[in-house]
Amino acid sequence: MSTTYRVLVSTDLGGDPDDIQSLVHLLQYTDILKIEGFISSPGPGAIPSVAGIREWIQRTDVDFLRSRNHENLMGEKELLAMAKQGAFVASIPGEGKSTEGSQWIVERTMAEDPLKLGRPLWLLGWGSMTDIAQALYDEPAIADKIRLYYISSNNTVNDQASRDYVYNGMKDKWPNLWWIENGILSANSRDTFRGYYQGGNQEGEWNTFQFINSNIRGRGTNHSGLFSEKMGDVFPVANWPKNSLKEGDSPSFLYLLSPVLAQLGNVDDPGLENWGGQFYRPEPDLYPNYYTDLNATAQECQATINKWRVNYLGHWKSRLAWYDDII
Repeated sequence: MSTTYRVLVSTDLGGDPDDIQSLVHLLQYTDILKIEGFISSPGPGAIPSVAGIREWIQRTDVDFLRSRNHENLMGEKELLAMAKQGAFVASIPGEGKSTEGSQWIVERTMAEDPLKLGRPLWLLGWGSMTDIAQALYDEPAIADKIRLYYISSNNTVNDQASRDYVYNGMKDKWPNLWWIENGILSANSRDTFRGYYQGGNQEGEWNTFQFINSNIRGRGTNHSGLFSEKMGDVFPVANWPKNSLKEGDSPSFLYLLSPVLAQLGNVDDPGLENWGGQFYRPEPDLYPNYYTDLNATAQECQATINKWRVNYLGHWKSRLAWYDDII
């Protein structure tokens, strides 16, 4: 792909299995999404698990896909090296609270773009904002070098202090921070991200309870015997909605994929239609780069994603079929 993005994910993998679902999905697009970190962070009901991140990187077996003429995907060894442990408990940032994860966010943000193109580092927040806030506390200069797409809602409920630290910092520390907050409180009032799995075309294989059986089960490998099962046969279902393909965090990277794969949207303008949702600036004079869910009903906000359901799931279906490629 001619267009690639620098991406770092902060995930509360270790709670609802939907983070595993999103991780597997993302790993099959690392030809476009060039990963510079996976941070194991806290989240509602989660036990942070960097070991779990590494396990699912291995279960996805990207090297098998690379051997099937998809060599532009990142290799397993490189991906494993990017997994870092963040905070185990949500808390407001402060002195002495740095983690391996927060330090890695600073290091990768301040590093030169590997392509020397001056690209920003996209921070995708799938759990509580604990480690991201700590990184901003430790090195405020990163604010001008990142683009933050944060799945808020219950993640903010779990660590309101860290989210508010970042938001309040726009008043004096980082007024130009570029930030999409998907799911502003109160929880469930808009929650654009839920459009990934709620609404849209739910017929047949596109149904949130059927897609796994139709397109994932039986797929993948056992990583040359490292595991006793194929990835697709142990791919987990979400806790809520029970037994579903939820992927509540996937809109964060669909936002980047949409302009490349569907020529829909522009990463510089969250106000345009996009697989990852459509957003607006609630306070453009104060915070020119801060975007939230549309000022609309939850159904209308979620429709900005679920209207594209067949498109984004259909594209992933085509990549899942790579496991069946004959060379």
